[in-house]
Amino acid sequence: MKPPQAAAIGLAAFGLLERIGLWFDYAPASFGDTPSYFRLAAALNEAGLSAYDASRVPGYPALIALLGQDPKWVWLVQMALGWGISMLLFWLGWATTRRVGVGLLAGLLYNLIPGQVLFEANLLSETLTAFLVIVSLTLWAGLERTARRNQGAPQDRELVLAGLLGVTSALAGMVRPLFFVLPAWLFFFVLSMPALVRTHRMARAIAFGIGPVLILGGWLNWVNSTYGIFSPTTMTGYHLVQHTGEYFEYLPDEVAPIRDTYLKYRDERIAERGVQTNAIWDAIPEMSEASGLSFFGLSAELQRLSLRLIAEHPGLYLGNVIQGWFDFWKAPVYWDREGVAPEWLGQVFAGWALLGRGVSLAANAAFLLGTAAAVVSAELRRRLGVDRLALVAGGLIWLSSVVQTLVDHGDNPRFLVPLQAVVILLVVRAGWYWWRGAAKA
Repeated sequence: MKPPQAAAIGLAAFGLLERIGLWFDYAPASFGDTPSYFRLAAALNEAGLSAYDASRVPGYPALIALLGQDPKWVWLVQMALGWGISMLLFWLGWATTRRVGVGLLAGLLYNLIPGQVLFEANLLSETLTAFLVIVSLTLWAGLERTARRNQGAPQDRELVLAGLLGVTSALAGMVRPLFFVLPAWLFFFVLSMPALVRTHRMARAIAFGIGPVLILGGWLNWVNSTYGIFSPTTMTGYHLVQHTGEYFEYLPDEVAPIRDTYLKYRDERIAERGVQTNAIWDAIPEMSEASGLSFFGLSAELQRLSLRLIAEHPGLYLGNVIQGWFDFWKAPVYWDREGVAPEWLGQVFAGWALLGRGVSLAANAAFLLGTAAAVVSAELRRRLGVDRLALVAGGLIWLSSVVQTLVDHGDNPRFLVPLQAVVILLVVRAGWYWWRGAAKA
């Protein structure tokens, strides 16, 4: 048996045994967003899109609906997805460095870091998103290799890979709106792959673009035609208030019913918790009553008012943006201690979570330092092994870190969860390239 096969079988067995153990010693965990996903899943089961309020993109609610809204089944599927993620990370690490150890370490770290493997039990959309993002990166790597092997002349296999890449990257956006940027980001790298003539390059780009245009474009058109809001969800206005709510008092008296109602809830939240984050969710019913606007009309109005406040007070907005960007890298571990029995095992899990968060924070710091070094020095880029995969994946992480904080100022650390494994993969690869260079020196 060849080393890659033996390592893959060992990693697969470890991941399977770990998840079997978790199945008996842990339980699905609900968080603040969980009820809304299940409510939307119920709406899809009962009446399809005709009863769907578009408060969230439909990818994750559709999965829950398909699984009969059973938390145990959702967890089981998410564990299968997590197992798949670890195997894809193995392939990406091995195929792009030709070193079994790089792939094995990347796959094992996914299984060993609780912020990733324990998240599979959370009834939230991040594990499905991570799977689609990493499938997309894997398809991109396969497409890149195929294009080079074909010497720039597209063949059926290459066009199929491009089409599949377009679909998976678009589906990631249908699970988490942040990843609407993924197809746009990948498009430039698909377009720049080797091609003998322009028509070959365009054929590949068209094959890639069909999925995003139909899936994401079709969804945006449905939301706009149904609710009059050109956005992935009907919640954009509420998310923007997470930013602008901190200086909502600067709105004029002409919108006093909306302004003053929100300020009441904001001040109560600050008195209780020290920050105004998420005050909007409690304020919506009274704000709607005070303004006479529907849930959707209020969101559209808050979007308009928030954009006005951002334009008039860019410094205050920028301060929140910067804070949200730093929060993105904090790597919290979302898990439920009450789901662990007996008590002594819960203490073990708590220690595991603390250690795992330390590893994730170290990886995030290494990623930031490494990308900064790669920007300023060609020699450092060479020593860190910066190739096209590193550019695609690392650029996606940076792009996501900026976009997420521009549109929301709530639970920003959660936005990194679908990309945390990608950060660790890139750090493992860069560490190996650096070590190899040092050994040769």
